[in-house]
Amino acid sequence: MKDLEQEDIARVAALPYAWEKLKGKRVLVSGGTGFLGRFAIEVLKYRNERFGDRIGVVSLTRRGGCDEAGVTYLRADNTEPVAVEGNVDYILHLASNTHPKQYAADPVGTVTTNVLGCNNLLKLAVEKKSVRFLLASSVEIYGDGTETPMKEDYCGYIDCNTARAGYNESKRVSESLCQSYRAQYGLECVTARFARCFGVDRKEDSKAIAQFLRNALNGEDIVLKSKGAQRFSYCYVADAVSGLFKALLDGADGEAYNVSADDEGKTLGGYAELIAGFAGRKVVYDFDESKNQGVSKANFALLDCGKLKALGWKPLYSASDGFRRTYEILKTRS
Repeated sequence: MKDLEQEDIARVAALPYAWEKLKGKRVLVSGGTGFLGRFAIEVLKYRNERFGDRIGVVSLTRRGGCDEAGVTYLRADNTEPVAVEGNVDYILHLASNTHPKQYAADPVGTVTTNVLGCNNLLKLAVEKKSVRFLLASSVEIYGDGTETPMKEDYCGYIDCNTARAGYNESKRVSESLCQSYRAQYGLECVTARFARCFGVDRKEDSKAIAQFLRNALNGEDIVLKSKGAQRFSYCYVADAVSGLFKALLDGADGEAYNVSADDEGKTLGGYAELIAGFAGRKVVYDFDESKNQGVSKANFALLDCGKLKALGWKPLYSASDGFRRTYEILKTRS
């Protein structure tokens, strides 16, 4: 079977975007070995290999890595000032704690990584006279959602007097920092607000969908730690990265753009049933409120992506198709 992940990378890299803006430029990706960062770098590498774009890539991570053609791996903690030799034309700030277990185990690190990391990379962008800075934000900034899909001008309620709110609030502060750097230093910034992203992740993902997929791959029933009535937007990794590049290349300076698959009308329980069905298993409901520390309490978190679609973007896959592709990729590698 053809490698579906490589197929996804090729599809994103071949989209009719304004890639010429990146030709011969140097792009820094924070969180370059993370979930979205790794895929974004693979797309840039593909552009170099197949389209001759000559894009220089700097992957900024705490672990570093071995340099390869067109990609420099820089080991750095972005909560400290970041030093990079040479020019940096674009910055994609994707580094962040993104899993519920991380929020619960390291709430302080979650806040400081988001806020200090964003500030240090914005400083670097000003120092390097970067063309544009992209911030990866989240549906979590909307807080308690509504049954109606949320547009970018919606300001939801967040109970800031909880440790779990650290992720939500620090993403809000990061967005505000971008606006402050625009106002004070004239730096161009754009924000991509992602739905719950999923796909093949090299790290252990503690989000619900990733756990469902692991259960199915292991031939186990899915144990759902809620009533399953939640209605969330999701985004397959290929569509998340295609959305961030569309926002980077064509988004208006200072604007935020929601990125998600189109709503299919399914609940969390409905998607659990779908994924369990891939392996011929079932869903078991085992809800205990006292065991859900670090878990989002939102019942609705649906995104309206009309603003990004107006730029010419559209998701390549439905959430259901993305779940099936993720399952098939993981199955072939297990």
